[in-house]
Amino acid sequence: MCAHVRTFRQGRLSDVLACEQRMLFALRRPTRVGGEHVSQVTKNNRQDPVTKFCLTMEEFRRTDPGRVRSPQEFVTHFFPHDQTNATDRVFLHMPREVRAPIVSAWGIRGAKAAVRDDDAKVRVVVHDALLAGDIDAATFEEGIIAGTLIDWAPLQEWWTFWRTGRVSGAPVQKALRTARELNLFDDRWFLQNLEGRGGRLKGTDTICDTLSKDQIVAWVRGIHASGDGSPMGIVNALGWDTILAKVSEEALLFALDAFAKKVGLVAPTVTAPATVSATATSATAATSATAPTATSATSATSATSATATSIATMSAEAALEELGSIDIAIVEDRNIKTDVPPPPEEKWSDPVPPS
Repeated sequence: MCAHVRTFRQGRLSDVLACEQRMLFALRRPTRVGGEHVSQVTKNNRQDPVTKFCLTMEEFRRTDPGRVRSPQEFVTHFFPHDQTNATDRVFLHMPREVRAPIVSAWGIRGAKAAVRDDDAKVRVVVHDALLAGDIDAATFEEGIIAGTLIDWAPLQEWWTFWRTGRVSGAPVQKALRTARELNLFDDRWFLQNLEGRGGRLKGTDTICDTLSKDQIVAWVRGIHASGDGSPMGIVNALGWDTILAKVSEEALLFALDAFAKKVGLVAPTVTAPATVSATATSATAATSATAPTATSATSATSATSATATSIATMSAEAALEELGSIDIAIVEDRNIKTDVPPPPEEKWSDPVPPS
């Protein structure tokens, strides 16, 4: 092959490799959309309805009506620490080019150094900054904006953080309304997973429990007028907003927890089957097998003790007869034949007189 051909092909190959590297860097490089760092390749796809739900609720959590967890609780959950140790539950899920601008914006690390830092170094730097007071809880939460958190943090981890807060009133209504708008559940599923009064009421009974008589009559009239007795017709006749406002908080939370299990925000619980050890089984069998022997021995001991007591109260002749009967019984139990004739008596001849 000619030298200029080899040089040409090598040059083309290097161009292709360089182009691929630029494309990969462009895909992972964060861009700014509305002042927010957004990576084109994220762990959680924002087009997924569950991701959209989590993002909506996290943005709502950072408002006054939706504040179910405080900034300090945000730090405690995602970066728990004490004077000596820290656990990182958020930065380790982010690529370096995503977390570096956050850390450098806090002024605790240079921009270039933050990109080079590995997970352990980031944990140490943030831990030292929190202990020194260089960043507080509010700064920590503001630095990790809602979009970045939902893009990279495990959604089950985020749900655990959100659900263990003070979820009542507006937040639970917002959650169910958002999930229904995203078609994450339909009206049939909602009525099937609505329970109140500790499970004693279900479905429409749960809704009627908190309605007045006039409201129930108007609801039935609305269903009759629409001619639609399907779950959607039942809900529309009363109104979704009315249901969220009137149904008890206990019932709404029950439906919300069922929804979290339905979409995978709660890890399924695995129940280990109950197993019986072979040793315990064999020990039980051995005990059962030896039980008759022990019972027989106990019975024999009791019988012997009773006989000894009765012999002590007898006369000498009667006692001898009783003992003799015991010996005979024992011999008979051992299957020893007692009817063997005695050996023949030896006959002695008269001595021969001396001659």
